[in-house]
Amino acid sequence: MSSLYSSKMNTYKVVKPIMVFLTKLHRLLFNKFGLRSLGSLLGNPICIITTVGRKSGNPIVIPLLTIRHQDDYILVASHGGAPNNPAWVYNLIHEPRIKMTVKSKTYNMFAKLLSDEEKENIWPIIIKAGPFYDEYQKKITRNIPVFLCSKE
Repeated sequence: MSSLYSSKMNTYKVVKPIMVFLTKLHRLLFNKFGLRSLGSLLGNPICIITTVGRKSGNPIVIPLLTIRHQDDYILVASHGGAPNNPAWVYNLIHEPRIKMTVKSKTYNMFAKLLSDEEKENIWPIIIKAGPFYDEYQKKITRNIPVFLCSKE
C-alpha cells in the first residue's frame, strides 16, 4: 500500500467520525427541537435536505453545507474527501425532487447533477466558498459530484 493512499485513508478515518457526529447532531436539532437554522461554515449555510431513499422509499433527512449561487444552491458531494460517494448522491440521481431548508425557509427544489463541463464552469465558485473542496478533489481519484438545486 502506498504511503499517499495510507495518508488519505488516515485523514478520512479522522474526519468520518466527526462528520457522523455532526450529522446526528444536526438531525436531532432539526427533528426533535425544530431548529431550522443550523448555522454556517465560512459564510455558507448548513441546509437540511429531505430526499427519498431509492431503496426504502422513506424520507431521509440530511444536513449538508450548501453554497448560494444566484437564485440556486450548490451541493458538493465531497463526503469529506472519502474515496466513495455519499449515499445521498444516488438518492438525488434516482429522485431529484427534494425539500431544502435554508435559514429556516423550506423550498421544493430540483437537484440537477452537473455534467463535467457544467461542474468545471462552477468549480471556481465552489472553491471560493470552500477552499477545502479543491483539496478533497486533489486527494481522491473519484470525480466529486456537484448538484445545482433550483426552486420548482
